[in-house]
Amino acid sequence: MKKALIIGFIGLLAPTLFAAQSKPQDKIASAAKQLGEKPNYSWTTTIKEGDGSSQPFPGISGKANKGGLTCLTTMMGTTPSDVYVNGQKGTAKGPGGWRTFDEIAKPGGFAAGLVRYMLSYKAPSVECGALSGKLLNVNEEKGMLSGELNGAAAKEYLEFFIPPFAGQAPPKIADPHGSVKFWIEKGMLTKYEIDVQCKVIRGDQESEYHRNTTVEIKDVGTTKLEVPEEAKQKLL
Repeated sequence: MKKALIIGFIGLLAPTLFAAQSKPQDKIASAAKQLGEKPNYSWTTTIKEGDGSSQPFPGISGKANKGGLTCLTTMMGTTPSDVYVNGQKGTAKGPGGWRTFDEIAKPGGFAAGLVRYMLSYKAPSVECGALSGKLLNVNEEKGMLSGELNGAAAKEYLEFFIPPFAGQAPPKIADPHGSVKFWIEKGMLTKYEIDVQCKVIRGDQESEYHRNTTVEIKDVGTTKLEVPEEAKQKLL
């Protein structure tokens, strides 16, 4: 009798348990995890303003391995610049050669802010894993999942890209909102797009801000991430 009751109880719970484990957010988290478990992968990041222009944002190319080492390459004018990050340590090459993040940040100001940004930068598998828990009203259609960013998450994302002007207090960010789209193939993340908007208030001036970031993932398992010997020494 007890056995029959237990089996019946499990039967009643099964649909609920299945539904709990098959939320769209779980699919996003699983796809990000699967990517992160690969030995390595590469990606390209394209950043645009609301009008579709890419100025003043240079694109970023990235490489990551399973151990956590990340290489970011961006353009400084017409010259590519490489940055290597491993945990809370990083190094970048400038006119004077390779320098640690601590050395770069020492003067403060813009340089220190740039280092903070690099240390906060997340590889796609990590970023999407975190984003999966910050979404509302997630929908799925033909291999693409989309959802709204909650207000706190949108504001946190925007704060990185709206710095205070020199000598002024940080601007106020009003009405932050955004959305994220994820493309998944064979259970693994292949592309995502973050679109955020807000009103920026500086004193009595108010302006609209709109930023779109698209990340495309490639060369999964075949990416070669080689660190120059001098850069390795700076990461120790």
